[in-house]
Amino acid sequence: MNGERARDRFMPWAGLALGTLGAGLAHQIGSDSTFQDCRVGSPRVVIIAVAVGLVLVALGALGSWRVYGADSETPARRMIALVSTMACAIYAMAIILPFIAALVIPRCWQ
Repeated sequence: MNGERARDRFMPWAGLALGTLGAGLAHQIGSDSTFQDCRVGSPRVVIIAVAVGLVLVALGALGSWRVYGADSETPARRMIALVSTMACAIYAMAIILPFIAALVIPRCWQ
C-alpha cells in the first residue's frame, strides 16, 4: 500500500483520529499541570498544550471536511467524514471549556 492510498483511506477518519489525539493531549497536560501538581505547572505549558490540541483538532476537521465536500466520494465515506467533522466540534469544546476553567477557578500559579 503506497502512501497516497493510505492517506486516502485515512482522510474520512482524520477528524476522529487527530481530534482524539489533540483532546487527549490537551487534557492530560492541562490536568496534570493544573490540578495534579501545581508546583511544576505553568500557564505557558497549558496554553501551548491547548494550542497544539486545537491545531490537531482543526487539521482533523479540515481533512474530514474535504472528504465530505467532495462530490466524487461514496455515501459511506461522506458519512464517516461528517461524523468525524462533528466530533471535532465536540473535541474543541472539550479543550476550550476546561482551559477557561483552569484560568478562572482557583489558580495554582499565584
